[in-house]
Amino acid sequence: AIGRGEFNLEKKDFLKTLVALLWKGVDGSLSQVEDTVLSNVISAYYHAYFWQDPQPGRPDKLDFDSFYVFSIDRIADIREKERIPFDLDEYRYVLRKFHTGGEFGTILNEATDQSLFSEPFIVYEIDAIKENKTIFPIVTLSIMDVFLQKMRHRQDRRKALIVEEAWKAIASPMMAGYLLYLYKTVRKFWGEVIVVTQELGDILGNAVVKDSIVNNSDTVFLLDQSKFRDNFDAIAKLLSINETERRKIFTINQLDNREGRGRFKEVYGRRGSVGEVYGVEVSLPQYLAFTTEKPEKRAVETYVARHGSYPAALDAFIADLRSSGLSLPAFVAKVNST
Repeated sequence: AIGRGEFNLEKKDFLKTLVALLWKGVDGSLSQVEDTVLSNVISAYYHAYFWQDPQPGRPDKLDFDSFYVFSIDRIADIREKERIPFDLDEYRYVLRKFHTGGEFGTILNEATDQSLFSEPFIVYEIDAIKENKTIFPIVTLSIMDVFLQKMRHRQDRRKALIVEEAWKAIASPMMAGYLLYLYKTVRKFWGEVIVVTQELGDILGNAVVKDSIVNNSDTVFLLDQSKFRDNFDAIAKLLSINETERRKIFTINQLDNREGRGRFKEVYGRRGSVGEVYGVEVSLPQYLAFTTEKPEKRAVETYVARHGSYPAALDAFIADLRSSGLSLPAFVAKVNST
């Protein structure tokens, strides 16, 4: 369901990609005829609703149910009139599971949370569905559409989309064009796209990722690459890393430069063709707020339960740590044992 002013070429392309995803799956693709038919049907559906088309079959509301019924009738008319090949039986059968009463009948028929457009910071936690081949790509595509609408219409602020470990959904031929469009468009609207991965194969083994992401990324950050030393040639070739830059990268966390300094990790950052290695050093409260080490998180959460908030808990935790005279690992172990 969208407003009349939202129906533009960008939204139409998104909806066509969505319907194609429902029909063909994440690894499928549309033929030229199928692509043209879906474009015509989507245009006709919204034209019939917004411009009060008097023809029979005009939808009385915008949801997937009404589109499903409208599209089947319109495709049948197009196929008969134009005498073109289109597997309407397959289309009807596969998409029926998204109609009310079907296996996924609620996904595309319920109203969207309208507050998403005005929220300044949104986190989508999609771990619970990342193995679902049907729902995961639909949700991911919908998230990207929310960002595109915010990118285009929220013109008074900088926008950023951070994609972390969502490769299974975006690394498909059907998503490639959409992703590439996002990359090329976002800069015009004071926005940026950031992608994060921990797996080498995510980048090297997928042409979609290489062509759509790597070639359009001006800034690259690499963490410790020592475990990839033996097969770094492939990474170096992909990211156009010369021998001088490679030597810098393999100094990450390897130099004897920690004397008299707080806890820090190093990272290689490159903008253009030349990069440097930087030490990222944060305060103890920052470290404890964002640590992913389970024992440290448990110890901090013990203090949160006692003091009622993270700021108060961190203040008390650090005060007790310093008065104890113990190292952080020893203090964490003591907290967790009591």
